[in-house]
Amino acid sequence: MRRAMGLAAALLVLALVGCSSGDSISIKVTYRSEGEGPSAVPFRASGEAVEAAVVCESGTMESDHTESPEGEVITLEETVELYEATRAAAGTMDTYWVQEFICDDESGTFTIKMHYRDDYAKRESQQDIPTWQIENGTGDYANLSGSGDASDGSWLGGPPIVLYSGEVQTG
Repeated sequence: MRRAMGLAAALLVLALVGCSSGDSISIKVTYRSEGEGPSAVPFRASGEAVEAAVVCESGTMESDHTESPEGEVITLEETVELYEATRAAAGTMDTYWVQEFICDDESGTFTIKMHYRDDYAKRESQQDIPTWQIENGTGDYANLSGSGDASDGSWLGGPPIVLYSGEVQTG
């Protein structure tokens, strides 16, 4: 019995070693010019997650598509039309921007879904800071999860940037 308990404890420790409790991460995506739409742009990651080799340090972010709250893919034109109609009607609009992060070191990819909320009916419920969540991954990031906030760093001067901050974990 004692031996079985020791073996069970050892297996539990091995299972926990493969899981990270939540390492902080900061990802900076830099756009090349003011007029450039979302396309393949470089990213740099830093924080505990990079130091612990949970996430790669650099790569390319590719905008995949935009989704409605129902998960339907919507075009840029449809998004603009929805935005204009929502604003004119003083309504609320939720959209999701799906982005794929491809690591330079070929360790894998991870997909982030960023949530935007525009509320023209009640300014106090307007979401000024988008939230993000990791949807899936490949390679070393097949079991990656995490979430956080994103902010537009264009006000810093220089090229437009988006800053992601939050926590990621594996296991």
